[in-house]
Amino acid sequence: MSRYLVIVIAAVALTACATVAGYEKILNTWIGVQEIDLVRSWGPPLRSYKTGGHKFIVYSSHRNVYLPGTAPIYQTTVIGNTAYTDAIGGSPGMNIGMSCTTTFELEGTKVVSFSHNGNDCKAKE
Repeated sequence: MSRYLVIVIAAVALTACATVAGYEKILNTWIGVQEIDLVRSWGPPLRSYKTGGHKFIVYSSHRNVYLPGTAPIYQTTVIGNTAYTDAIGGSPGMNIGMSCTTTFELEGTKVVSFSHNGNDCKAKE
């Protein structure tokens, strides 16, 4: 099995049932909500800024996911009285960085839109 396929299978398994659509469904519930209620629920934002009469509140999360490697297949060959064992295939474990940055746009004190970016902006539907 190729290393790429193993990574894809592991990534799918880690995010089973979690989708971007599920995350956006959650974010949509915040449209029309007061800023104070958003901050009470999400906590202090990473940063905020104002431009063009609008305020933007930014939240960000980062984590590492460890994907264990695959064991090699061992093949033993006996030549005379000597056994030779070779390891075939296998792959080392690896860390994958996961992140999601979510920005809420406010007009006055109400959330009017959102945007998100990253490979971890997913939630169960």
